Amino acid sequence: MPLIEPILVFDIGGTKVAAAVLQPDFTVVDRMEVATEAARGPEHVVERVVGLGHQVMSAQAARDPSSLPRQAGVASAGQIDRRTGTVTYATFHLPGWSGFPLGQRLAQGLAMPVAIDNDVNCHALAEATIGAGRPFDHFLLAAIGTGVGGGVVIDRKLYRGRLGGAGEIGQVLLELRGGRPCSDQLTGCLEVYTASSVMVKRSGYASIQALAAAYTSGSAVPAVEEAATWLGQGLASIAHVLAPEAILLGGSAVLLGERYLAAVRLAFARHTLASHRDIPVLSVELGADSGLIGAGLVASEA
Repeated sequence: MPLIEPILVFDIGGTKVAAAVLQPDFTVVDRMEVATEAARGPEHVVERVVGLGHQVMSAQAARDPSSLPRQAGVASAGQIDRRTGTVTYATFHLPGWSGFPLGQRLAQGLAMPVAIDNDVNCHALAEATIGAGRPFDHFLLAAIGTGVGGGVVIDRKLYRGRLGGAGEIGQVLLELRGGRPCSDQLTGCLEVYTASSVMVKRSGYASIQALAAAYTSGSAVPAVEEAATWLGQGLASIAHVLAPEAILLGGSAVLLGERYLAAVRLAFARHTLASHRDIPVLSVELGADSGLIGAGLVASEA
């Protein structure tokens, strides 16, 4: 279903911030990006997001001054209380964000109403509406990027849980003893074995793009195979709880292509009950714009 009017949309991640105008037909225009610089704290990030938003609005005004957005939608990393726009919790990727009134600060800076939700929830909402999730009533979207997050769709509706905290699949326990350090002194969590950032660090490549170029051309990259195996194992545990009709993989890890997906599927099948082995593990369809599209959908619901 088309949107009623254009919406200013943002996707705030641990590495970068994207902004654009989402048109009623779900076309993304005037897209711009900046580095998040999350280590400098949430107030600094808000300044960058607001500045980027004004740049996008200026571009839209120059191109079509008759259809300027009057509201904004934001997809942000972290657990988000959608009712208040507050970040109820954020991992080490966003230091200082827990308890931060992100929605309120952005509404002040942009001088317009702002609706905000978790970034992977937004990805899942977009995929459910116009992407790979359309055929399914129940699915899990696993976003494998700088960190790892999940979006849970049940009966074609997002399940957000208490204070927006559902879908934290990155904290699923993989190694009970001697595991790698994770958030809040936890250890052995799925995120620190499977994230794109972990694959890059352990493989020695400069970026996920460089790693993906080598891997998809056939190079042996043990860090990718290891991460895919861990991910398949973790997704199997989650599937035993949710029994989704499908699992969609998103985030920068999708750059690794079908070879990576095949490795994840193999590990998933090895660790699931026979009744769950035919759950398809698929790639998302909307790519880098899914968070922006989902942010617009969240704003349209407000």
